[in-house]
Amino acid sequence: MSGIKTRAGQARQLRSPRTVRLLPLLKPGRVDPEWEAEKAGWRAYVFGHTASGFRVGSRLDRAWRRGYEAAERSTDAVALML
Repeated sequence: MSGIKTRAGQARQLRSPRTVRLLPLLKPGRVDPEWEAEKAGWRAYVFGHTASGFRVGSRLDRAWRRGYEAAERSTDAVALML
């Protein structure tokens, strides 16, 4: 067991101080429900759906409406769809 710890310690010593650990940086980020609802509203406009699946008046429903209305105002909603 102590041999394993020694090898791990040696590996840490060999690592350059400029080494960047990529895995923590590449992991998926936190999902933002409001942003997802806003994108869903935009997509709904593009595909011709007019009803939100969220509870009327909820925070996510308002975000969905923002996305839908932004797509309505857009000159080319399909090309700008996220």
